[in-house]
Amino acid sequence: MPRDLKHFYDFGTYRVDESERLLLRGDEVVPLTPKGFEMLLVLVESSGHVLTKEDLMKRVWPDTIVEEANLSHNIYKLREALDEGRNGEKYIETVPRRGYRFVAKVTEVRDEEVEMLVAERTRASVVVIEEETSDAPPTRAALVPPRTGWLMKRGKTLVLTAIALTVIGGTAVVLWRGLVKHSPRNDERRAGDLAHEMKITRVTNSGVVGTASISPDGRFIAYDEAYTSGKGTLYVKQTGTNNEVQLLEPGRRFFGGTAFSPDGSFIYYVSYEKDDPKGALYRIPVLGGPTTRLIGNFDSQFTLSPDGRQVTFYRGDADGKHENIMIASLETGDERTLLSRATSETILSGIPAWSPDGSQIAFGAVEARLAAEPEGGVRLFAAGVEGHGVRQLSDERFIDIGKMNWTPDGKGLVFVALRLRSPNQFYYLSYPGGEVRRITNDLLTYGNYGLGITADESAMVVDVWEHAAQLWMVDANGQTEGRQLTLGNNDGARGLTSLPDGRIAYVARTGDEYDIWTARNDGAEARALTADSYSQGDLTATPDGRYLIFASDRAGVSHLFRMNVDGSGLKQLTFGDASDSAPDCSPDSKSIAYSSTDKGNTTIWKIPVEGGTPSQLTSYESVAPSFSPDGQMLSCILPAESKMKQASIAVISAAGGEPLKTFEVMTFAFYYHSATWTPDGQGLVFPRTENNVINLWRQPINGGLPRVLTNFNSDSIYNYSYTRDGKSIIIARGKVVVNVALITNFR
Repeated sequence: MPRDLKHFYDFGTYRVDESERLLLRGDEVVPLTPKGFEMLLVLVESSGHVLTKEDLMKRVWPDTIVEEANLSHNIYKLREALDEGRNGEKYIETVPRRGYRFVAKVTEVRDEEVEMLVAERTRASVVVIEEETSDAPPTRAALVPPRTGWLMKRGKTLVLTAIALTVIGGTAVVLWRGLVKHSPRNDERRAGDLAHEMKITRVTNSGVVGTASISPDGRFIAYDEAYTSGKGTLYVKQTGTNNEVQLLEPGRRFFGGTAFSPDGSFIYYVSYEKDDPKGALYRIPVLGGPTTRLIGNFDSQFTLSPDGRQVTFYRGDADGKHENIMIASLETGDERTLLSRATSETILSGIPAWSPDGSQIAFGAVEARLAAEPEGGVRLFAAGVEGHGVRQLSDERFIDIGKMNWTPDGKGLVFVALRLRSPNQFYYLSYPGGEVRRITNDLLTYGNYGLGITADESAMVVDVWEHAAQLWMVDANGQTEGRQLTLGNNDGARGLTSLPDGRIAYVARTGDEYDIWTARNDGAEARALTADSYSQGDLTATPDGRYLIFASDRAGVSHLFRMNVDGSGLKQLTFGDASDSAPDCSPDSKSIAYSSTDKGNTTIWKIPVEGGTPSQLTSYESVAPSFSPDGQMLSCILPAESKMKQASIAVISAAGGEPLKTFEVMTFAFYYHSATWTPDGQGLVFPRTENNVINLWRQPINGGLPRVLTNFNSDSIYNYSYTRDGKSIIIARGKVVVNVALITNFR
């Protein structure tokens, strides 16, 4: 009798079952969204051929207008589902400026071929196959077909495969769930849910505010502006209006988070003042009034207890050997240590969060030995407030965790976290089940310190980070307006260097990927040297023009790699558990100085360009080295001890050792770019932030005050490199925009 043919595509260890709309790995169903499966099927059907982004969007969303971000996100999720790159496998190739190509070998199989293969195996093994019409139960035949994990019927013959033999073990349940997920009825249910989709609404437009929180009744939103962004003040805004109230006189201060009191009458905030660099917790009436200093030595984000009478926060010991979860009374200032961990063994992450019933405090932590793992080792835990011990909330791991809040019903936690090859996103952890799901699913980056949820869980506020960068060229003296070279959305910010032949090498973002490109010094004839799912950054070149050196996560944790300037001859240079970054090549093209972070400490190391055993140059906290033009000296950065202090540029011998000179001139940063030597070796060029604008400054080696080198009146400089002739500076310049957004229907 006529019937529909079964149709499969096999690649690697996977099988695509077109008729059942399933992706199988052995007898396991790999979860995919309907659009994710549709995109995989389109790619597999066109295996070996480049599909443009426009073609993919038309075929996957034929009747819908969608943004390119949806395509990039689905490609990312497909790679994640396929575990691409984990064991060296490569399935989906990004073809720069064009689209994507499925590169794995694909075998197309129809069920007649499958039946023939099974029949041959059956005859060879003299296996008895039961008929469907038989009254006897099926025999547990020891039949292993060429591909396990699929169930096939043909006529009255039931072929039993590995999946059929494990029904009692639960495999059938997994398969049934997969079928239900893709059933028409389920599609109708999803269509009906569109009216309840999560909505993100921008609250601010200034681009310089953050660390947002929302009052329990949802009427007010608080946020701050740091002095390096212009003012150093605190704001409150009435939800759904443009009524913004400035609560503090502008001053030289940073902030460390905000929170509303349970009754919504007060705003609590952490401020780092010029005369109080260790930070303090303050309180101010919600619509303005006198401030009250509550607790000093408060260098941490915080969460209030449900009754608003206590606060929990992290505090490190003065010797740096222990980090503690503290509880303090807001009425008396009395403090106690809830939990203490040796920093050599455990690193605390995130921001402690007090549960709605007041019984426990959630926090993030990672074993120090796992801190450099490529996929991270941060897990969520909870400590009993009355000393009932610590329990792990989930097995899920993250690279880092930011602010977290319990949902007011106590059934889960909302938190911002970083995962491999994904920007900061928001997640939900169910309690006590421990299941984690992603709330936001886009290419936006969410800040670590902005989060607040209303009492009815109808809305939450977050910080949204957006940035862009293009390449510019200015004269070596910096006193020109500059000439824009590229139009990309993120060119050079993560890596930029010049080559002896006059070309430029830089890291550019295409979709959700960062690859190495080269172009002429006018931006023309740009072409990609890498096109893969790994992230490249911290790019430099040997002065002889032979090699490009860069940091990449292609070996798991960040390590240094070398390749020829045409993109060939890839070679890994550094290995081990430490995370390596910020390479710079010596003038003789023989050595590379770089930063290496191990167990939270960053020092400077050196390794031969051809590879070999690295040697340590500094034993103190130091980052971002740069060789002097004669190769005899190195500059590096000594990070600031607090947000209110400046970082120092140090000059050391190229053989290592203690600083020979230091200049305390760099503004505080979470990531420091190297101080680059001027071509004549008489100065050091570094970035400095003033009034929300980053310009390049020049520090004379012989001492004296630094002077501004570039004169841009807006935007930020992320990266820079002298051209090899020393006549110009290539700059990656653009904007970092941080705003507050309101998210509704996030549950």
